[in-house]
Amino acid sequence: MVIENSQPFVPVILGGDIGTYTLAREFYEAYQVRSVVVPASGNGVIEHSVAIELHPIGSMVDQGRVVEELISLAQELNAEVDRPLMLFGSLDFHIMLIAEHRAVLSEYFVIPYPELGTIEGAALKENFYALADRLGIAHPRTAVYRAGEDLQELAQSLTFPLIGKPSSSGDWIAAKFEGKQKIHTLRSIAELEDLLTRIDASGYTSGYILQEYIPGSDDAMRLCTYFATQDKKVIFAGYGEVVVEEHAPLVLGNSAAIVTGQHDQMSQDGARLLEELGWQGIAMIDAKYDHRDGSIKFFEINPRLGRNHYYLTAAGVNPARFYVTEFLGVEFDRSDPHTDAVLDTGIGILQLSRQHLFTVLPHHLLRRFLDSETGQKAAALLKSGKVSNPLKFKAEKHPRRKFYLVLNAVNHYRKYKKFPPRSL
Repeated sequence: MVIENSQPFVPVILGGDIGTYTLAREFYEAYQVRSVVVPASGNGVIEHSVAIELHPIGSMVDQGRVVEELISLAQELNAEVDRPLMLFGSLDFHIMLIAEHRAVLSEYFVIPYPELGTIEGAALKENFYALADRLGIAHPRTAVYRAGEDLQELAQSLTFPLIGKPSSSGDWIAAKFEGKQKIHTLRSIAELEDLLTRIDASGYTSGYILQEYIPGSDDAMRLCTYFATQDKKVIFAGYGEVVVEEHAPLVLGNSAAIVTGQHDQMSQDGARLLEELGWQGIAMIDAKYDHRDGSIKFFEINPRLGRNHYYLTAAGVNPARFYVTEFLGVEFDRSDPHTDAVLDTGIGILQLSRQHLFTVLPHHLLRRFLDSETGQKAAALLKSGKVSNPLKFKAEKHPRRKFYLVLNAVNHYRKYKKFPPRSL
């Protein structure tokens, strides 16, 4: 394990996607510390990085074995020194694993997530919609299907097209069936019956959400990342408008380009919801602008940083600093806390002050998708050079990372040719 004993703390990150790499990069940029990344196996996005020490552990299906691996890793990291180890997850599955085994893991790691019950109150989408109802927060009309229920009776309250998605993202990972997608668009009762038959046969037993389709293309999507202190007070909301999403089946719905900004109502509604839950740490809410009534309708809470959270750092607010300041203490963060990257709009929650473009796409490819109001904002930011890609990090010197960037760009062209953006 090549983590220097002089390093004052060590982030340990479960996962192996671009969100994993981004968080490691953010810790390196902010504190010049390397993170130990714990994936099932290595891949191009996390290999050969100046910010990462890889520690692959194979399949994570057996949670008990993963916990044992993490304890062994913690003992190795602190065999000669005694320093804080912070434990993070990149997917909902990881967060649930950490929360379910919090009692034993907290003996070795600082855990910057809420308790299990709080997470379940948000991460299970059916719980989330019930809470949004109670607080009067706008969201799409929703029904929940469970294996064995009478679909015909349920369908009487539904209007097609529908959006179908799992209530439990963690349980969904283990479900295996032909045609599986992160989100399904359903245009008829026949399509719905066929999908639910395959889901029932897959062994997935948690609720399956059937939801009103909110019209609009990718540019109607909204997201906001919130920071809540250990006193369970939301102090920051980082709002973004999606320019274009990915449409390949396994990554459907992931934001490929985001323009940052401010939105008082989404900031306030999200803060109310999280404070009602008793949240601490970071959460991200997905939503969509409904042009029919001018509202932003909440879809779900992610109990963690989103996959493409680098839009925050690109706009000047690095979430690694929040984690360290809030969960390790000011002695680990000697930087000036004052920054012009945030502003106070008078709602009691700091927001991003800078408009900036985040994208994982080659600029030439992104320019094909700028024929919307949000796209025009992105075009202006591209022209002025206010654009960032988390994979383009000057500190990375290994030639294989440069080769990976080329392959990654080519892969984006292939994906968007095969799976172009569309709307119903």
